[in-house]
Amino acid sequence: MADFAIELLKLIPLEQSVVMSPLSLVAALSVLERGAGGATKSEIVDALKRNSQEDVPELLRKLAAADGVAMAVATKFFLAKDLEICEQYNDTITKDFAVSAEQLNFQDQALTVQTVNNFVSDATRRMIPQLLPNDFHKPDMRAFLVNAVYFKGQWANRFEPELTHPDTFHGVNGDREESFMAYHALKDCRFTIDHGTQVLALPYMDKEYEFVIFLPLESVDFKEFRANLTGEVMRELLENASKDPAGVNVTIPKFKVTSQPNMKKMLQNLGISHLFHEGCDLKGVTKTEDLYVDDVIHKAVVEVSEEGTKAAAATGMMINRRRPMPQLDPPTFRADHSFVYGIFFHREPIFVNEEGRELDALGKKLKGMVRTLRDIYPVFHANHPFVYGIFRGPQPILIGQHC
Repeated sequence: MADFAIELLKLIPLEQSVVMSPLSLVAALSVLERGAGGATKSEIVDALKRNSQEDVPELLRKLAAADGVAMAVATKFFLAKDLEICEQYNDTITKDFAVSAEQLNFQDQALTVQTVNNFVSDATRRMIPQLLPNDFHKPDMRAFLVNAVYFKGQWANRFEPELTHPDTFHGVNGDREESFMAYHALKDCRFTIDHGTQVLALPYMDKEYEFVIFLPLESVDFKEFRANLTGEVMRELLENASKDPAGVNVTIPKFKVTSQPNMKKMLQNLGISHLFHEGCDLKGVTKTEDLYVDDVIHKAVVEVSEEGTKAAAATGMMINRRRPMPQLDPPTFRADHSFVYGIFFHREPIFVNEEGRELDALGKKLKGMVRTLRDIYPVFHANHPFVYGIFRGPQPILIGQHC
């Protein structure tokens, strides 16, 4: 899932602070993949298999067993009242993903908006009170698949509020003042420097979960850092991070980010195209109609404070009867400047975000000098673009960049 998270992140403009949940997207796509066939299925599998190192249902079961953090994943399939889904498909998604199905009259605009938003709001503990806008109206919609993820974790070592102070963050679009949290000689964390990147992993009360910041060295350009960041590099950095006996002087921003990227276009850029046009094969979902996905809504929010982290995400997929659609223009890839972060589970990103960049060659030249300084007293000062995430082991629950 780390590879999938980073590929998504690289589609975000460098100057844009953003947060996403690869977990929510993988869960929703996996539900549809169970009912897909032909090129539709193979494109979803190709986009996800290289990024998911363990079975999605098994991952969801492990996340549900969290102890010490609040972690919840909920999936609902809203169906038009006259739509019949295959019994075998319904049994499969109920067993594997705990999906519950509910009939809904999509012609009733107010009821549709209220029902979907109430489900998302409840599932995310009101962090995302509204997924659909009040004017949303798709009376011909046949189904609406919704996945919601919620995370709340307290730091194993809380930051003291009296040490929070204003300072300058050197963002992609120039300097700005932000509030920074500080911790002197923090020993209960993992730290490393490699690939021109400083990595800090802050544990939550449930130490299987960590908030990880990938901060490029100040001499490293964020654009190149992000371009060179891969799931493999991320996993290697996480594996190499260890506790420093001297502790680490930590200074990181206190922030809240809400994002709603154009997820349909992003998934198309990752090679998932048949799902969205007349070649779509979802015959395993229903035998009575030809369906396709009209649009995808993905909304995520993360809040980092002295007490810990709160994060939520929701993914909605609008499903209509299949009809001819115009050929889409080739996807556009744009990369600029910022940093990346995420919430990870066993080194897989559940949420992801960005705010940095890496220069491997320069990083190797500087590594010896930096490690000499680190042996004296490691300092982690996140005052320029970086990437972050909430992880459980290698699995990113959330990933993002702070620019």
